Amino acid sequence: MNTHKLQSILSQEQEIYSHLVQLEEQKKEAITAFNGDLLFSLSKEQETLILNLEKLEKSRQQLIKTHAAGRAFQPHDMTLKDFITLTQTHDNKNLVAQAQVLKSTIEKFARLHEANKKLINDNIEFFNVILTSLRKAVTVETGYGPEGLTKRSASGAVLMNKTV
Repeated sequence: MNTHKLQSILSQEQEIYSHLVQLEEQKKEAITAFNGDLLFSLSKEQETLILNLEKLEKSRQQLIKTHAAGRAFQPHDMTLKDFITLTQTHDNKNLVAQAQVLKSTIEKFARLHEANKKLINDNIEFFNVILTSLRKAVTVETGYGPEGLTKRSASGAVLMNKTV
């Protein structure tokens, strides 16, 4: 079994997740600055990286499936640790260390993503409260126009385009 291919896949996944972490940190700044355009472009960039990550993950799963054929483990039951144990090469310690770094990066990304999600939801809730109070502040005034007819107008009206 060539563990170099697995090391290459794990290394590429680590690079992508590290980039995703950086983008999540930038998204936090964009959210707090209410910069929707930047947030949109960062999300598009993340989408592209995630597509690349899916391809790498399929390659990794195929590698494990191929290696697991004829062994005690079924490919869907085999963890990366099980796979590394089965390879029994001198690179095992490197693979384990690489996998641990990848796992911690993935966990960091997940935490940042959840925090950003909560931040966005809090902002949406905040703006909904503001919009509701602005709508309540609108009053209708009546009076007479130049022709002596009743004329209605809104006082304190605010026009908003609310998109969620």
